[in-house]
Amino acid sequence: MRIIALLAVGLYPAIGFAQQPAGPSTTPEHVRREILAVEEHIGQANFDCDYKFFASIEAAEFIFTTAAGGVITRAEDLAGEKDCRPSKGTYRLDDVRIMTLGDVVVFNALATTTTTKASGERLVRTQRFTDVLIRRDGRWQLVAGHTSRVP
Repeated sequence: MRIIALLAVGLYPAIGFAQQPAGPSTTPEHVRREILAVEEHIGQANFDCDYKFFASIEAAEFIFTTAAGGVITRAEDLAGEKDCRPSKGTYRLDDVRIMTLGDVVVFNALATTTTTKASGERLVRTQRFTDVLIRRDGRWQLVAGHTSRVP
């Protein structure tokens, strides 16, 4: 389940953005804005447990490498969403790096997630993650991802 793999990473909503056809511009700044919006929606979907969004954004061949070194397929990730519990929190991206390689983008960033446990204790986690996205049929899809914990 991606929420576990990303350790509850969350971003701000960009509802439906990944489903919108890509505009005619492919300038690096335009692609950067598109990808940031997609990544923000991915993060918010983690907080919201948005199965439908993950089913639409993850490509059939999607694989995710967890911080513990495991590999999760699209089917496994989507199956894990049934155990997801919506939560609230904040998310901050730092050290964002976006490499555009034609219709493929490699997105890398430090993500800091802040949530509150049921006990009221504040939980702050930082990780570095990489997502690989491909533009297909006018929209971005995730084909691979990886996360590493930052102590």
